[in-house]
Amino acid sequence: MRKFLVLLPSLSFFFFFVSCVSHKPDSKSFKPFEDIPEKWASWDTNTSDAQEKIYWADSFDDPRLTEAIRTAWRSNPQLISQAEQTLARGEEAVIVGANLTPNANLGVSGSRSKANLIGFNLPNGNTSFTSSSFSAGLNLSWEIDLWGKLKSQKESAKKYFEMASQDYEGARLSIAGQVSKTWFEVAENRQQTKLSRQTMDIFGTNQNFVSNRFKNGLATSLENDLATSAFASAQASNSMRLRILSKSVRKLEALLGMYPDGTLDLNASPLLPKLNSLALPSTPSTALENRPDILSSRLQLEASGFDLSAARLSLLPSLSISGGPGSRAENFEDLLDNQFQTWELGGSLTQPLFQGGRLKAQIRRADALKQASFANYRAVALRAFTEVEDLLFNESRLRAEETYLETATRAAESAAQISWDRYQSGLQEIFDALDSQRRFFDSKSSLLNIRKERAINRTNLFLGLGIPALQIEP
Repeated sequence: MRKFLVLLPSLSFFFFFVSCVSHKPDSKSFKPFEDIPEKWASWDTNTSDAQEKIYWADSFDDPRLTEAIRTAWRSNPQLISQAEQTLARGEEAVIVGANLTPNANLGVSGSRSKANLIGFNLPNGNTSFTSSSFSAGLNLSWEIDLWGKLKSQKESAKKYFEMASQDYEGARLSIAGQVSKTWFEVAENRQQTKLSRQTMDIFGTNQNFVSNRFKNGLATSLENDLATSAFASAQASNSMRLRILSKSVRKLEALLGMYPDGTLDLNASPLLPKLNSLALPSTPSTALENRPDILSSRLQLEASGFDLSAARLSLLPSLSISGGPGSRAENFEDLLDNQFQTWELGGSLTQPLFQGGRLKAQIRRADALKQASFANYRAVALRAFTEVEDLLFNESRLRAEETYLETATRAAESAAQISWDRYQSGLQEIFDALDSQRRFFDSKSSLLNIRKERAINRTNLFLGLGIPALQIEP
């Protein structure tokens, strides 16, 4: 036994160097597809080939929008919650990593006991005695990482922390996108409300004009009813637009972490941005390195590789040592006396023999989760590619639709004015005149909507490419 205690420090020193031997995680290739193209299939070569700005929010040239995004980053409760969860993941990595280092505990204990002596004729009839015992010491314990199992667990925890960090960055990007898109919805709804008010005023003027003619016998009851119906429909449309505007403002307030009372002061009505030609987007391979959700799924794959490695290494023996200096005495004040000092050193070598299939089941479980992580990585990448290809295709189509609607709106406005002049001159029926005006307002409303859709599609494209919204403030 004494020889073992003498050799144990040397064995511990040897096993320490063995535990430092590098090991490779059990992981697959980090490339989800072998045939990733060098450029996007839906890229319109007629657009600009200039490189995109680093921060996409700046491309809309609206300082109030950028300030709204920063406000959401500071105050959105969902984002704050995810930030705290990310910090918790980091602490979990620290906790797991602590298993690689020795644990030290300083303890002091004391006890007092009484024993009765039966069957002894002691002087003075004393048949019991009491005793005290006090001890203090430093207890060290250490599981030596012979095969790298604990290191694999530590690396896995680090990957999960990095994955949580990417999820947080993805949440920041998502919040920026939601604020931007809601901002454009508010801008469109404000302009739609203004347009609906103009429509209501014009149809109200028309109704008064036709009503006076009807009272003077110059218009039929059909013409009066048609004008009244058009005015009432315009009033209902205006009420609907006010309702939609209020809802979009409340949505924006909630994103900014404010109480959604619908009274957000935007200083001036936000306008829909005038979009420049789309700059040359990054390649699909670059998107793999930029999108937080893809990076997160890849980190999950790496973590699952370390988990599988740790599960396999759990079949191998484990070595632990414990002990340390201390003291033991009957009187508490003697604990610091060198005469009462003690020390203890022990070790254990454990080899799993029978666990009811638990360890092998853990290996199969870890392997299944690793395969699932790789499939999820491919699925996330494929979904990202699909999103970007759809958004790039929409970019050129929406631009064309806006051009067509601009032409249609100008023509409809001219036709509405001519048609109403012809009705007042008795050269055209009121039904045609009202229909021409309705076509103009519908066309202008569609134009506002398509401009909003372009701005939202552009925002979604930036998100799909993983481009950061704004520079992170220190």
